[in-house]
Amino acid sequence: MTSAWMRLAAVCLAVLAGLGVAAGFLWAVGTESYNFWGAAIVVPVVIALNVFLIRRVTRGADEPWLAGLLGTAYALKVVGALGRYFVAYIVYSGAADAQRYNLYAASRYKLWREGVITFEWGGKQGTQYMELITTALYTVIGPSPLAAFVIFASFAFWGQYFLFRAFRIALPDGNHKRYAALVLLLPSLLYWPSSIGKEAWLMFFVGVTALGAAYLFAHRPRAIPLLLLGAAGTALLRPHLAVLLFAALFVAQLFRPTAARSTGILSKVAGVVVLGAAAFVLTSQSASFLGIDDLSVQAVSERVDSASEQASEGNSSFESSPIQSPVDIPSAVVTVLFRPFPFEARNAQMLMQSLEGLLLLVLLVRAWPRIRRLPHLLRRNPYVTFCLVYAATFIWAFSGFGNFGILARQRVLMIPFFLILLALPEVSRWRAPDDRTVRELARARR
Repeated sequence: MTSAWMRLAAVCLAVLAGLGVAAGFLWAVGTESYNFWGAAIVVPVVIALNVFLIRRVTRGADEPWLAGLLGTAYALKVVGALGRYFVAYIVYSGAADAQRYNLYAASRYKLWREGVITFEWGGKQGTQYMELITTALYTVIGPSPLAAFVIFASFAFWGQYFLFRAFRIALPDGNHKRYAALVLLLPSLLYWPSSIGKEAWLMFFVGVTALGAAYLFAHRPRAIPLLLLGAAGTALLRPHLAVLLFAALFVAQLFRPTAARSTGILSKVAGVVVLGAAAFVLTSQSASFLGIDDLSVQAVSERVDSASEQASEGNSSFESSPIQSPVDIPSAVVTVLFRPFPFEARNAQMLMQSLEGLLLLVLLVRAWPRIRRLPHLLRRNPYVTFCLVYAATFIWAFSGFGNFGILARQRVLMIPFFLILLALPEVSRWRAPDDRTVRELARARR
């Protein structure tokens, strides 16, 4: 009887949803704006496709809670995209980066449909590639920024899912449910990478890179293709972010524990050589992107300081504390991870960000018994080393940014790696595993 009522309720909800979509479509057509009636066609298709993919990846999953969590997270992600659209086009009247990409794409997509693909170089690499990506999307769906926001948000959603999968593979005894809830439902991750823009694109490829790293350290196939794809996607818009990721990979591989067998040592050496070469290539490209002639720490630091000064203007500006000596590290860590504090909030977005920072601080304090054993885990798990090295270098690079709005938007590309500290294995599970446990972990990694 209960099952019959549940099926009846599902049918009623489906009918109501269909009526709602139909009513929305009729209203959108009446507005005579393709932005709305085009979105009324595209968005339901995009949502249906993502629902299908969610059902596909959770089919046969060991975690019974995963399907419900992914469905809830995706629904909230769409809400985040609509919120981003409202703020960008209603609150700020189009004064946002998304509008630049939208206008560029709207003026050229018809030529692309005719096979005339033209573009001009002369600005920032990341911005220009983002304009081309948006134009390619409009060539398919038409000039609807509302639909594009939902599509980019969906793209970022799967990057967050890949980060969860990477955590599950790399830490089979970690708190998977907590990490999934944090990386999928954290407000900043629902909101910021959910619009036409670089953050959504980069979130997807950062997730691909993390999954490739987890595959690499677990000796799984497809690790190299995933890492190459992640490097290409991140380097396209921000080569210096790719440098941070692959430098962290290089360090993790360098300190990765190896078996006494010669094959294990050779595998480690080969990985160090390959990752070192990749990091060098990406660093060279990043130097060109940043406009510096040499790759010294001083040159990079000066360029970061210059960018920090430019990012320290506007209504959300504050006095930053870039890392110039070990004494500056605690302040920089607190700023990049947890600020603004509630008393520093000047608008609703900053207030939400400040509350999230307090939540993360509380969770960090509660996780302290597990974090105290972190050095032991670092010696055993190269993925944890990768995450912490990347988070540390990211904090160094962005410690001088004195604008809360820019900092909140940028750090969503680092927060998922910090979140592993909040979902480490329970202390009772850190003892040396017996043979049976080793076999179970090996099966879990397959």
